[in-house]
Amino acid sequence: MSRSPEPETLIDLAQDKIAVIDETGRFRYLNAATEALLGFDPGSLVGTDAFELVHPEDVDRVRELFEAAVRSDVRPDGPLEYRYATADGDWLWLRTRVYPPSETGIDGYALSSRDVTLEVESRRRLETIASTSPDVLWMFAADWSELLFVNEATKPVFGIDREALRERPQGFLEVVHPDDRPAVKDAMQRLSCGESTNLDYRIGAPDEGIRWVRVPGRPVVEDEEVVAVTGFARDVTDEYQRKRQLTVMDNLLRHTIRNDMNIVDGTAEQIATRADDALRAPESWSEDAAELAADLIDHAETIRRVADDLLTSAEKQRGVIDLLRRTEPPKPLRVASLVETAVDNALADCDAAAAEVSVRCPDDLQAFTHPELDYAIAELVENAIEHAEQAPRVAVEVTAPSERVEITVRDNAPPIPADERNPITDRWEMDDLTHTDGMGLWLVYWIADRSGGDLTFDADADGNEVTLSVPDADSDSTPPAGTRGPRRGAARGSPPAESDGGAPAADSDPTPDREGGDDAAPYGAARDLPSGSTDP
Repeated sequence: MSRSPEPETLIDLAQDKIAVIDETGRFRYLNAATEALLGFDPGSLVGTDAFELVHPEDVDRVRELFEAAVRSDVRPDGPLEYRYATADGDWLWLRTRVYPPSETGIDGYALSSRDVTLEVESRRRLETIASTSPDVLWMFAADWSELLFVNEATKPVFGIDREALRERPQGFLEVVHPDDRPAVKDAMQRLSCGESTNLDYRIGAPDEGIRWVRVPGRPVVEDEEVVAVTGFARDVTDEYQRKRQLTVMDNLLRHTIRNDMNIVDGTAEQIATRADDALRAPESWSEDAAELAADLIDHAETIRRVADDLLTSAEKQRGVIDLLRRTEPPKPLRVASLVETAVDNALADCDAAAAEVSVRCPDDLQAFTHPELDYAIAELVENAIEHAEQAPRVAVEVTAPSERVEITVRDNAPPIPADERNPITDRWEMDDLTHTDGMGLWLVYWIADRSGGDLTFDADADGNEVTLSVPDADSDSTPPAGTRGPRRGAARGSPPAESDGGAPAADSDPTPDREGGDDAAPYGAARDLPSGSTDP
């Protein structure tokens, strides 16, 4: 019978580096794998300090953990990962398990080290991707009771700190729009049961703004059992806003212009009919001439008025399209000069002979905005004058509260009709039956939105108060020129806040407008998308 191999021979055949160090950290023994792994002759390292070859950024941490093991004579809770020098001056990552003498009976601390460089570098690359990704990458336990992983994007997207989410794994449901929560919970249940999901839903509070996210989810299955659920959440608010913009333009083209052209066509037909009737009965000309002339003048005036409205609408639509195509960022601009230009243009563009317009604006105030802000102010002033039923009184006041510049236009016009503001404030989804006809204040809204601002409205029997808010250029929180202006909350465009009875809360009226207005976004409730779909 052959002789059993010596233990040292078996240890030298191991691919892992096996070493023994004393309580001070000096090598007493190293196996043959040391040379293959590090390039050092094992004998040359005996008696040297094992910590001298640990990377400078890792050495204090590793030494502290080893000294703690020496004091307690207990194996560390897990393996140590650190960088270690090689003979050719390079570094590799080792994963080392420490075994105290109480477990091995060896006079010293046994170390079993494995090269995990490829694994660590791959993991670090993934961590870098996760840390720089604007998407929220997440993984939960199958029953959603434990958060296994989430990257830093959870704060800017959901407004939740990672540690807070670890403590309360389902806490993210609190920021989901109440109308969408049932759909989100249903998707969670389906994931836990092993079904892949793809859901768009809203997050955020109505008074702070609403953001749309797209959340594909996949179950992690091992041995036919769901052990975790994973996926990502992507902010797709801009997609919904772009769809909103296209819907507005489509409705205006299909409804407003079509309806006006129907008026032109019908009026022209009436003119032709009356003229034809008159030609067929020339004997009645003397009796009907005055009536005929009056009718023709009235019909011609209708055509002129509608044609003028169509031309004005076309000009504003062109302005909206030009604005939406532009990519230049907002910049610091002096507000006083913008307001002065806006008021002058508004008075020149409308019948303002009897209008009383006052302006209060600090001379040194700067807003972080697009240059078209003067157009938005002019539109507000012009609308206030045109819709007044008595001598127009318009007051423009500029203030700078809480790192914002607020331009408020007050008038004595009738309150803005609900059927004009509701499609814009997202209480209705624009469709064939419910849509706004105006374009001017859509342009006002989009100028504000592109500047990182918003619109708010207050209307009563005495008139309307419209406030256009944009970032203060002198505020510490305002980004430098060349970047998009900050939004007051998350992406806006929420439905109105609901009271317990389901009716809109009394103070929840966001940004109504005579011809357009509040932020665009929500199209119904959460949307369960087909697998692989990217269409909002």
